[in-house]
Amino acid sequence: MGLFDRFVRWGESRRAKEARARELSGELASAVELYLEAEMPDEAARVLLLRADAEGSVEQRVAFCATAARTAASAELRKKALARKALLSFDVIRARGGPSLRSELERVAKELEEAGELERAAEAYVLAGDSEAEVRVLTEMGAIERLEERFKAAETEVRKARAVADVRRRIADLERCAERRAALEAAKAALAEREDEVVEAAVRSIRARLLTGTVVDLAIDGTKVRGALGEEVTLGRGDATIVVAARAVSRVHVRIKKSASGEAILEDLGTRNGTTLAGARIHGPIPIGAGLRVELGGEVPCSIVPAREGPEASMAPAGVIVEVGGARFVAPLGELHAGPWRVDRVVSGGDAFVVLRTPEGAPRPILGELSLAAEIELSAGDELKSARGGPVRLCVLGGGGGA
Repeated sequence: MGLFDRFVRWGESRRAKEARARELSGELASAVELYLEAEMPDEAARVLLLRADAEGSVEQRVAFCATAARTAASAELRKKALARKALLSFDVIRARGGPSLRSELERVAKELEEAGELERAAEAYVLAGDSEAEVRVLTEMGAIERLEERFKAAETEVRKARAVADVRRRIADLERCAERRAALEAAKAALAEREDEVVEAAVRSIRARLLTGTVVDLAIDGTKVRGALGEEVTLGRGDATIVVAARAVSRVHVRIKKSASGEAILEDLGTRNGTTLAGARIHGPIPIGAGLRVELGGEVPCSIVPAREGPEASMAPAGVIVEVGGARFVAPLGELHAGPWRVDRVVSGGDAFVVLRTPEGAPRPILGELSLAAEIELSAGDELKSARGGPVRLCVLGGGGGA
C-alpha cells in the first residue's frame, strides 16, 4: 500500500471516529455528514433513521426515512428505510380519517408491498378499494383463512351491489310508468336497509314533481282547468281546499258538498264573520240550485254555479264552478273527468297523491311509448295520450294555488 493510500485510509478512519463521537454526543446531523465523507453510506443511513425516530413531526420523519433509503448502499437497509417510510405514510392516512385519494392509498400500498410489509399492504389495498391487489398480497402471505373470508365478503358485496342496482332500476322503471307510489315504497324499503345516495336523489326528484295538493292545474283536451278535488270542497284562509287570502275569512269558512239526494249544497261552518246571501246571513246548508252569489266574511264575493255548460260540464257533470278572488275552480265533488280518465286525490300511508284512474273499457293512458296501469300517480309535466301517435289528452301543468 502506498503512502497516499495509507494517508486516505487514515483520514477516513479519523472522520469515522469523529462521526461516531458526534453521534454519541447527539449531534446527528454532523454525524451523517462525517459518515458520508468517510464513505460509510450505510452508517449515514442508520443515523438518518435515528434522526427520524427523534423527530416530532411525522412529515419530517417520513422525509428522513426517504433520505435514508436514497443514502443506503445496503439493499437490506434500503428496504428497511422504505418500509419505515411506507408505514409512517400509511399511519398518517389512517389517522387523517375521511376519504383519501385512491391514488395516494395505492402508492402507499405498493410501497408497503415492496418493503415486505404485506399485512399492512393488504390493509392499504382494502382502503383503496383494490380487491385484486389485496388478494394478491394475501396469497403471497399464505393467509388462507383471510383469503376465504375475503372471497366470502366479495361475494356478499357483489350480491349487495346487484340488489342495489336492482332497486335503482326498479324505482326508475316505476317512475317511468308513472307508478310513483310504488316507487316511493320501494325506495323506502331499500333505504331502511342501507343508505344510498342514488335512491335518495330519486326520492327527492319524484317528490319534487309529484302532485299532492287538493288543487291541480291541468289541460284536458286543450282546455286549461284548475280542479278543486275531493268529495267536498272547503273555502277558507287556512286549512281549506281553496285558500282565500282575506282576513275577514275564517280558516275554514264554507263547505260545498252533495246532500243525501245528490244535490250540491253550500254550508257556512259557524264562522265569526259569517256568509251572506243577498245581504242576509245564512244559517245551515242551502241548495246551490241554479247558482249562488255570496259574500264570505261580509266582504269577499264568491260565485258558485253548476258545471252545466262548455267543456267544464263534461269534466264535472255533478259538480260546480267556484269563482272567488279572481280565480276559477272546477269542483267535481267526486272524481274529475279528464277525457276518458278520472282524476282524484287519495291519502295513503300518510302521503297524499293525485291519481289518474282508467274506467273499465276506456283506453289506458300512454306516457311516451309506455302503456300505463289502470291507476297511476300524476306528476307535473306528465303528457298523456289515449293512443300512440295521437294527440295529448291530458297535460299536468302543476299544483294549483289559492284565490
